[in-house]
Amino acid sequence: MKEFFNKSFLIFCLISFILSCSSSQETKTEKTEEKDTTFVFDEIPSEDLFKLETPTQKSVEQYVIQIGAFSTFERAKDFADQSWTKLNKEIKVEYKEAKKLYVVWIYPPFTDKISAENFRNKIQRGGEFSDAWIVKIDAKR
Repeated sequence: MKEFFNKSFLIFCLISFILSCSSSQETKTEKTEEKDTTFVFDEIPSEDLFKLETPTQKSVEQYVIQIGAFSTFERAKDFADQSWTKLNKEIKVEYKEAKKLYVVWIYPPFTDKISAENFRNKIQRGGEFSDAWIVKIDAKR
């Protein structure tokens, strides 16, 4: 009897194992079959298909303080050298074709107008740069 019970139990376990394995196999098959690889897209208007834009540099407003303008480079350079020693700031000389003048600017540019105004007011109080004014420039990033 004990031997019969052991064989029955063993057969029961074997059948359960086989059924459980086949069941999971069927489940995997069903899941695979459920996966649809066909995609349906809505119609897209042709103008929206390939709208490629060329990367552009962003324009950023910056402010420089112009402290002089001269008709010759030599005079502008001399003034820039003297201004550098007085202000302890980098000074730049640029030729402006539209005005036919060499302009003398304090560099680097200020990123906001308030900072530029504060510095301009500070140097104007000394009297030597009373004609200084702020120029807005567009820098590319």
